[in-house]
Amino acid sequence: MKSTKRLHAAFFINKLNRQAGVLAFLGGMALYYGWRMFALTPWYDELYTYYCFISKGPLYAAIHWPLPNNHVGYSVLSAFLDYLGNPYIGLRGISYLCALANICLLYKIAEKYKKGWMPLAVVILYVSMNLVNQLAVQGRGYTLGITCFLTAWLCMTAICGEKKAGRKVYAVYALSLVLGLYAVSSNVYWVVPLCIAGGCCLLFKGIQESRERTCFVLKTESGKKLVKLVAASVAAALGTVFLYGLIWLAIGSNLLVKDISSAYYGMGHVKMILQAPFAAIGRGMEYMLDTPYIQSEERAGFFGRFWEWLQTLSGYFYPLSSLVMIIWGIGILFALYRIVKGIRAKAYKDMLLYLVLFWGIILVPVCLLIQCKRPYYRVFTYGGVFLAMLLGVLADFVLTFLAQKSSGKKKDFSFVLFLGAVAVGVKCLGFSGYHTQYGVNEYEIQDAFSQGDMKNRQAICVTDCNQEYLLYFLYGIRCENREIEGADAVLLDKRMTDPDFTEMVWEFYHYYDTVPWDYIRQNMTKTYENNNYILYTAEVSAGQTAAEPENG
Repeated sequence: MKSTKRLHAAFFINKLNRQAGVLAFLGGMALYYGWRMFALTPWYDELYTYYCFISKGPLYAAIHWPLPNNHVGYSVLSAFLDYLGNPYIGLRGISYLCALANICLLYKIAEKYKKGWMPLAVVILYVSMNLVNQLAVQGRGYTLGITCFLTAWLCMTAICGEKKAGRKVYAVYALSLVLGLYAVSSNVYWVVPLCIAGGCCLLFKGIQESRERTCFVLKTESGKKLVKLVAASVAAALGTVFLYGLIWLAIGSNLLVKDISSAYYGMGHVKMILQAPFAAIGRGMEYMLDTPYIQSEERAGFFGRFWEWLQTLSGYFYPLSSLVMIIWGIGILFALYRIVKGIRAKAYKDMLLYLVLFWGIILVPVCLLIQCKRPYYRVFTYGGVFLAMLLGVLADFVLTFLAQKSSGKKKDFSFVLFLGAVAVGVKCLGFSGYHTQYGVNEYEIQDAFSQGDMKNRQAICVTDCNQEYLLYFLYGIRCENREIEGADAVLLDKRMTDPDFTEMVWEFYHYYDTVPWDYIRQNMTKTYENNNYILYTAEVSAGQTAAEPENG
């Protein structure tokens, strides 16, 4: 009796220690992500998103997409936070909240499959990845997409579980897919594998139940769940099409009323939409398809380039890319082994986990090989979830196997796995150079602006688009003046001061030949210089007032 009480007491204390560890880790990451949110200067993609969409309000952000690089859903949500008045919170607040939510969601998912310290170890392995860390609080939609992925996965565990899942679970699942695709359209790379994994899990269970009860698959409990899952997935697809349809409608009407060859030229937007909505939608869809986010490549030699791309992507998670590639390969085989074993043993408890890992890892390379595309690495940041889970289950399997071989008993070695994850986290987050600025140019522009008393300037000239966007982000001044003559503050990239520099730089508004050097010499003073920029300023005349900043 006493020994039983001692076991219960030890289990309770251990559980409290784990909970305290999770809370302490979450608090530490909240402080760390908060520091990153304000300490790192936004880079071009963030600044472009803030300047062109977030700062103009939720409605504007919802119906404008002039470039395929815009993350519409993220911009809409961020536009609401921007009303708080702090540009850093407006740009990165959603990502910050999602980064913390991802820690909780991933822990909860891992805890569904394994108790002890293993779930916390998985979370630590996840946040320690370079790609995950770099995008955690960026003002882009990737972290939000991972939140949607984890939420949908958590809903899927309830749907594929033994108990009945309520309507709310299916609704949250569908909404997660919609928001994920609305935030970043390339999230389709995790949406499809997740849906297939859930469908396969319910189908396998349904077949087994139909054999036991000698009835049609769809009449079994799992079969009914499968029908509901398919219905929820179809509803998510229709919801996504509706949201993008609004964008197509807005883009199409704008193009048609400005096209001289169009029958709707010169017509008002509202009238055009009411008169020919399908023409507007068709034109908007055509425009978006004509400007794809990722261009297809030549098929000749693609496999070699793609293999190199996979190695580089693996290196963005952890420095040892070859080791990560080996883990991907072992993980696929291990997941397939557990799936087959589960089907033969009629044990479906952990089936969904291995189906998600298998389809999530195997389906993306297959699709990209068929498409002949190599998307930006950041598109696959969610792959960190797969890698962390793989490392967790593989390490747990190996430790359990070794313990059983040596003692003949199963022992919980999850604390050893936790300590290993902590060591990886300390090495990666503390000593792997994760904390450099996102962009050197943007950081140095901010540095130079801080020396120029920009808030009290009346006539600022911007000489490249990064300056234009940063000026608004930092000081609330929406400046489109590109004329240096008459300006009282001009920031020049040092390449603009070199008469021999003729390389095309798309960000530049000026080159050496377009800079009025006589005006600068006679009216301005070199105020500050750093590695890449020179700031010239002129004295503000008496009685001259500073330009009024425009609130975002």
